[in-house]
Amino acid sequence: MNVPETGGEAETVGLVTGGHFLSHFYLLTFPPLFPLLRSEFALSNAQLGLLVSVISVAMLLQVFVGDLVDRVGAKRVFVFGVATTSIGVLLAGTATSYLALLAFATISGIGQSTFHPADYPLVEIVSDPDRVGKNFSIHTFGGYVGFAAAPLVVGTLGIGYGWRTALLVVGGVGVAYAILAALTLRPVYRANMERLETRSGSSGSNLRATLLRPEILIMAAFFGVFAMAGGGIRTFTPILAIDGFRLSETVGNTGLSVFFAMTAVAVLAGGILADRYDPRYVITAATATAATTVFVTVGGVLPIGSIPFVALFGIAGGAYGLVFASRDRLVSTYSASGSTGRSFGFVFAVSSVGSLISPVLLGVVIDVSTAALAFVLIGGFFLLSGLVVLAIDVGRPPLVARLRKPSE
Repeated sequence: MNVPETGGEAETVGLVTGGHFLSHFYLLTFPPLFPLLRSEFALSNAQLGLLVSVISVAMLLQVFVGDLVDRVGAKRVFVFGVATTSIGVLLAGTATSYLALLAFATISGIGQSTFHPADYPLVEIVSDPDRVGKNFSIHTFGGYVGFAAAPLVVGTLGIGYGWRTALLVVGGVGVAYAILAALTLRPVYRANMERLETRSGSSGSNLRATLLRPEILIMAAFFGVFAMAGGGIRTFTPILAIDGFRLSETVGNTGLSVFFAMTAVAVLAGGILADRYDPRYVITAATATAATTVFVTVGGVLPIGSIPFVALFGIAGGAYGLVFASRDRLVSTYSASGSTGRSFGFVFAVSSVGSLISPVLLGVVIDVSTAALAFVLIGGFFLLSGLVVLAIDVGRPPLVARLRKPSE
């Protein structure tokens, strides 16, 4: 793949990674405030879970956004996403009822639906083929730094100044970044699409053809199950600390931050592994390790206090982080020429289904049973996702020997 003349690799990857940081930060903006919101509006755990799930409902639009990216380019979609997501969070800080919170969370979710379909084409198109995995890992690293930062930043602001101030402040930062991206990000993906259309006389694979590619369907299934595990971790780790082990809210938020801090570090190592080894096996080993650590945490194998709780979530986060570059490499490898936006839009739309189901399902489990049982289910989701991805190319040579896209 040639680097387009319209933009540099480092510049584009850096700007998109900053947007991905904000995307993930905003996905985890509400859970650190759950204890405050639960008290303010007298909410159940299921209602708190629904607050996260409505974001995932809006993110189902990703499959259509991906098609839009492949038609009109990625820059405008990316800028719109940063602006809309941050405005939704900012408005949530003005909410006077639970229904208003749901409405503003939905607006934020509409913005979230643009990030993955726009981000991955932008990163892929400027990347040297030997650095695709590494650049994907840098992009993902930015996202998980956002996850790691959100509980401490939002939690600290919420405890110190109130949940409204926390949402207003972090929402305002995103609006400023949207303006920066609009002024500085170059339309590299649109320029590449125009060259493809000039050479071939067509705009690439259509949406239906993208959805019917067997490898993309398998990856969509993987994304859905894996998202159910990750959504459970993001949403209910503070609740597990408080209700499951009688630990403080601070310990719960710290455990979640350490989980995602270790995820961010491991993502970079995962980029190296994705460029050197078969991504299927990297994913399977990593998800099995994450599952085992979750089972140890809630299975009574060790006495759980503050330090063991944080340490075990750090180990699980490291295993979790090894998955992402390999996951993204598989989708990129099997996307038809000119349809990277559609492919990533589709798999992340299915991921949103998993993120939609998981918080409500696990919230109900916690309400009728225990937080520990909910985390047993999370461990099961990790194991199942690793098995699903093994269905790609069964009996064929390792993918690492075939990193360029298959012929059409």
